[in-house]
Amino acid sequence: MIGGIRKFAKSKWALVLLFIPLIISFGIFGTQDVFSGISGGGLSKVGDHEIHARDLNEELTAEIEAVRQQDGRVLTQADAIREGMAQQVLAQLEYRNMILAYADKVGIRASKQAVADLLINRAGAFKDALGRFNLDAVRARADAQRMSLRDFESAVRDDLTVGYITSAAFNAFRVPDILSEPVIKYIGETRTLVLARVSDAAIAKPAEPTEAQLQAWYDTNKQQFAQPERRRISVLSFSPEDYIDRVELTDDKVKAEYQTRIRDYSTPETRLIAEYTSADRNAVQSFIDLTQQGVAIDDALKRTPNVAVAERSVKPEEITNEGYRNLIFGLPQGKPDTNPRKLDEASPWIVVLVKSITPGVAQPYEEVAEKVRHDMALSDARRMYEDESEKFRDAAGGQPLEEIGKQFGFPVIQLPPVDNQARTQRGDQTQLLVNNPALQELFTLQAGQMTNLFEGDETRAMYRLDEIVPPFTQTFAEVKTRVHDLYMVEQVRNAATKAANDMVAAVKAGRTFDQAATASKMIALPAVTTTRQGSTQIDPAALQGAFELKVGETGIVTGRGGEPWVVRVEKIEPVTAASAAVLRARVAPEVSQSLESDIREVFVRGLQKEVPIKRDEAAIQQYFQSYLTPEAS
Repeated sequence: MIGGIRKFAKSKWALVLLFIPLIISFGIFGTQDVFSGISGGGLSKVGDHEIHARDLNEELTAEIEAVRQQDGRVLTQADAIREGMAQQVLAQLEYRNMILAYADKVGIRASKQAVADLLINRAGAFKDALGRFNLDAVRARADAQRMSLRDFESAVRDDLTVGYITSAAFNAFRVPDILSEPVIKYIGETRTLVLARVSDAAIAKPAEPTEAQLQAWYDTNKQQFAQPERRRISVLSFSPEDYIDRVELTDDKVKAEYQTRIRDYSTPETRLIAEYTSADRNAVQSFIDLTQQGVAIDDALKRTPNVAVAERSVKPEEITNEGYRNLIFGLPQGKPDTNPRKLDEASPWIVVLVKSITPGVAQPYEEVAEKVRHDMALSDARRMYEDESEKFRDAAGGQPLEEIGKQFGFPVIQLPPVDNQARTQRGDQTQLLVNNPALQELFTLQAGQMTNLFEGDETRAMYRLDEIVPPFTQTFAEVKTRVHDLYMVEQVRNAATKAANDMVAAVKAGRTFDQAATASKMIALPAVTTTRQGSTQIDPAALQGAFELKVGETGIVTGRGGEPWVVRVEKIEPVTAASAAVLRARVAPEVSQSLESDIREVFVRGLQKEVPIKRDEAAIQQYFQSYLTPEAS
């Protein structure tokens, strides 16, 4: 599952085993399953489940963010493709959807009750400080993933279903020590390094290039200015908001609506409450008994140390438990509830005291009149929208887009040419088309053809492909400024590389590391002892290169930005017994996960006989190329 990849990608030793499942994935999901013409522009089809570019984008973005949080590497989509991450994520998406397709075939599906049990009783992320289920936390998680509550529930249900299918095969797996030990030795190895970086003094400002030099550089690097196929698109769309101006409302109607819905335009009543809780019902009951006997609340708390108290200010809509909400907003001020209760099975026993009440206040009509009018107009506009949607569907059966626009009173808008990721030649994204399934369909059409009608909750839209702009290479004249900038960067990098090479040559000629650094105008840094897991003193990419050198060897390694570092390995020490013990506890689960992935792939081979995977290799390569082909600045 994708979550498994993400967890593994966050580990420092991920690079050790990353390509093992990748190789296996390609062996399973190879070109023998090429499928042309997947409906809707999908990249891959598994049973009735399709994987689109937007699905891969979302998961790949999450993987890239996981890498950034773990080791600070900032990867682009192109970097992820070059490193094989995108290919692996696609294979894992296929795997997950294959299991879901198989589950559909054999009739295995997580129940709604199982989803509710997970979210309400077992998922700690969706509980408040008192251990009660918090629906708002679920909404927040769904919103963060740009999902509706229904879609979020469906995703959780899919995850549970996948778990049902795979748990029996994988839950009992334990990694043998013989397999984890090489990983421990690898990541636990310690090296003492001396390093040098390029100084500003080593890099003189490059001379301004001549026209001929720029032209020659452009001719050599012309592929950098290749532009992918783009498509010019027109769209006719409308939403309820487009009908608001067509709604007529009198002032009397607006005032009447205000009176009817005055609660909606009021500041709600707020109550400051104290919640007294304990896992022991008897402790809460003792606290109540003391207050009933006239003991002050603070003194009663001191005499019942197992009872905790927390204060908070609440509004009615913030309390999701209906019974508890009615209790809080029905209690008089100053007298605690006398009936200990549990809000759910996982929550503690609780009684509540209302400490103060702030009454709700209605906003004057004059302050909210425009909002009331807009709300009323929008409600009527939605009815108009739904009424005309049927007419729009009927009209969408072959009429020219402009004729349909005239009929309904909406303009046809022409968008700038975009690639299959909704990017213009300038590199901007056309937001209307970002993660829009219509874009995938548009890249399957011929010029002049229209899409089907796309219906969202709040929009109806049709698109027409006006023109196919074929791939081309920008001319030297068009990109001359950019060529100049890239040329100058290259000259600086060449100067830095020369300084590093001069230093290495000086060391090999017999000079000390410091002497060679001074002679080459490099900056020698203090020695550092580190493992592969990193040091704040060393660029992470340069560090990986330093661990490829032998003891006593001096060489050049490349940092994340392409800058050269000179490194000498002074000492290599194997992992200590103490470090190995710590690492073993951390590494074994990760190695288990990797081996489990291998076993899973064998499982996949069997599933493929039941649920074939069909790839559109052309669409996949087009997706990859759209990121690998540089955009114009």
